[in-house]
Amino acid sequence: MSGSNRQILFTKRPEGPPTEDVFRLVEAKIPEPGEAEFVVRNLYISMDPALMSRMRDEENYTESASPGEVMHAYCVGEVVASNWEGAQIGEMRFGRFDMQEYALADKAEPGTPIDTNLAPASWYLGVIGTTGATAYLSFKDICAPQPGESVVISSAGSSVGTVVAQLAREAGCRVVGIVSTDEKAARVRHDWGYDAVVSYRDKSVDQLAAELRQACPAGIDVYYDNTSGDISEALLDLYNVGARIAVIGRMGISHLSDTRQDTGRRDNNVILSKRIRKEGWVLLDHRDRMLEALVALADLIKAGKLQVKEDVMEGIESAPAAFFRMLRGENDGKQLVKLFNVNTGE
Repeated sequence: MSGSNRQILFTKRPEGPPTEDVFRLVEAKIPEPGEAEFVVRNLYISMDPALMSRMRDEENYTESASPGEVMHAYCVGEVVASNWEGAQIGEMRFGRFDMQEYALADKAEPGTPIDTNLAPASWYLGVIGTTGATAYLSFKDICAPQPGESVVISSAGSSVGTVVAQLAREAGCRVVGIVSTDEKAARVRHDWGYDAVVSYRDKSVDQLAAELRQACPAGIDVYYDNTSGDISEALLDLYNVGARIAVIGRMGISHLSDTRQDTGRRDNNVILSKRIRKEGWVLLDHRDRMLEALVALADLIKAGKLQVKEDVMEGIESAPAAFFRMLRGENDGKQLVKLFNVNTGE
């Protein structure tokens, strides 16, 4: 294939909060498929908090990106060239095709075929993709919500957080969110039906705890933790006996170059005295249940019980800005970057 392939390179590991110079836009040739290989033209790139963990050189549940390589990312795209019978030209696929316009894939890491007749391509990066499956399965497995319980969700305006909020509301729970600013708190409460939303920026742990106590007068039964750090510490004295904590993300410590630098109050006394269940959850461990989650989510969408909202920037050159927008919590819906139109390449 002729033409250029614009890519976003990962240039260096951040020593603290990532800065714009961790990315660089370059041009390469569009790859040619070898034996058992195929080429995907990426249509959408997903911006996810887990990208931060890929920048770190530490033990993690995801593979780290190495400086000098194309930055990792999940995408949906169209097969435009193939030397493998398992991938047909024109087929749409979801996979880790990274921050670039064209990706070379093979039968060892082929991604997953998707059906855009059932849902728009972009939804497979959000509510009926990894985002939705993470929210649905982790909330079901760990949180086990009961009617009348109080559920708190940090990063409440995120793509995962907003799905959990809707699932909690459907389960008959009181739903409280935590976001960065008062402005975002008002928007998130209006858009997603939270009973209350509290902002954390420029507040001490004690101040945030006091506001959460007011928002949760009957205590907290479930905490869906997308942040860790000081935000999670603020909830320690508010849990009811038998509370459940699902640990999903670490956005609250994303400014640290090494997560071992995170310090704060130890929580064992609270966990023991309140008999709290606290568990980490990663979708990679539950890939065999993706269909279960996606069918359930699709049914909720059809029933009008789950809404979809996307925040889309355009062009590969906007990928770094979209990443930082997501990292700062400025996105309004699932943060995506659109590269081409479906089936046209334009």
